Amino acid sequence: MGLVIIISSIVLIYRTFYIEGNKFFTRFILIVYLFVLSIIFLILSPNLIRILLGWDGLGLVSYCLVIYYQNNKSANAGIITILSNRIGDVAILLGIAWLLNYGR
Repeated sequence: MGLVIIISSIVLIYRTFYIEGNKFFTRFILIVYLFVLSIIFLILSPNLIRILLGWDGLGLVSYCLVIYYQNNKSANAGIITILSNRIGDVAILLGIAWLLNYGR
């Protein structure tokens, strides 16, 4: 979790130079904070159901970050982001199903 906080702090420092004149500056900062909170929730989750919730939150916020500029390139990259997160969802759901059948 310390590594997440260090990297997110560096990103938040760098963002002041990167999107300084953007009119939706506050929205970007809020999305980055939600991204960090989703990662922390995912790391601190004690069971697979909460991990699935953290993963879905992380996927949703990742999609919002990818499509932030709202152009065709970012829309295409957003679709790839959503599809790759759905692969992770299937893997987590398979893990939950496996544990329900063979875990105890």
